[in-house]
Amino acid sequence: MSFANEVKRWVSPTSSGGQMALVLVVSSLIAGISRVVMEQVALQPGDVIAQLKFWQLVSATFLVPLSPLSLIFGLIIVLQTGSWLEDQWGRKKLWVFVLGVNVLANLATVLVGLVSPAVSAMTFFGGYTTIGAMWIAQGLIVGPGRLNWFGFPVSGYAFAVIGAAFTLLSAVTGAWFAVLPQLFGIAITVAWVQGYTPAKLLLRFRSRQLSKDLRKRASHLSIIDGKKSDRDQYLN
Repeated sequence: MSFANEVKRWVSPTSSGGQMALVLVVSSLIAGISRVVMEQVALQPGDVIAQLKFWQLVSATFLVPLSPLSLIFGLIIVLQTGSWLEDQWGRKKLWVFVLGVNVLANLATVLVGLVSPAVSAMTFFGGYTTIGAMWIAQGLIVGPGRLNWFGFPVSGYAFAVIGAAFTLLSAVTGAWFAVLPQLFGIAITVAWVQGYTPAKLLLRFRSRQLSKDLRKRASHLSIIDGKKSDRDQYLN
């Protein structure tokens, strides 16, 4: 496939990458222009609890600051990785991943905000969490294979590390709580790609509960010694 055709596929409104990129640009522009909208859709941990704005756990998913760098960088990453991940996972799994990582990361941030006034007072843009999660997920899936990073061939693992490095460096050189959702997003993404999705964890929990329940129900039963020859022992 030529580069031109690949770009057309990325920006297609029928692709998840194109749809996510469109939502990112439109929502960020509207929120950036209207302070009222920004206060409603950006994640503000203090408001989630105090004013019951639970929708912010989702509404901030594709929100980035209104700046050329954030919009262009976010647009490119979401277009490219969104289309690639859709090819690997399918549309439904990709959307569940993006929304799931954000909701879990934002919820964890809100919980930290209960004990940290600094986190509670912050305003977070979930688009950064989304961009990092999609970038890292692609790298981890490729693994030891090769990806093209600005003309340089790198392994998938190196690509994932580069994606995580932006957040980690920001945490080290600045205020760590300013990138808290992104830090949670990195950890959740790594676990998710390794197979520790909420659905699978719930399934494992239910399986263990069922095994425990079955063992409890069978606790009154005893094993019959098969070495005895008296056939009457098998009678009730």
